[in-house]
Amino acid sequence: MGAKYYNSGVDSTLLAPVTAATTARTSSTLDTQGADYATIRVVLGAEANTNSTNVGIIIAESDLTVVSNFVTWDATYNRTVDNTAGVVATSHIDLRGRKRYMHVTVTPDTTTNGAVIGAVTATLFKEVKTGTTSDYGEDVVIA
Repeated sequence: MGAKYYNSGVDSTLLAPVTAATTARTSSTLDTQGADYATIRVVLGAEANTNSTNVGIIIAESDLTVVSNFVTWDATYNRTVDNTAGVVATSHIDLRGRKRYMHVTVTPDTTTNGAVIGAVTATLFKEVKTGTTSDYGEDVVIA
């Protein structure tokens, strides 16, 4: 069995929460360069009314940041989430072999009854193979 190494994680907010959205919102672009894995979390508030439908989530990728170039690569990452109660929809993605840029589109029910508060965050993980200062930055000594 190969050696196991620690991973360093960097968090990003891709889509800030809004008071209530009734239209599709696409996150800012996530640059995954140098990362091995990503965890993407879509945080959804409870539905405003019991007659609203579920929330669609699409994760797409591209080699360029041009919005029209983004495509989904695997239908299992396109999900419909029941937000009867608040929920966090989490996707863990192996980035090896993936394209450099990703974004997330969140589509609530588009009627006034379907308003939902939502946000998207991501954590990129990169393998750290040594314990040298160059991997962790400067040492801080507290006396």
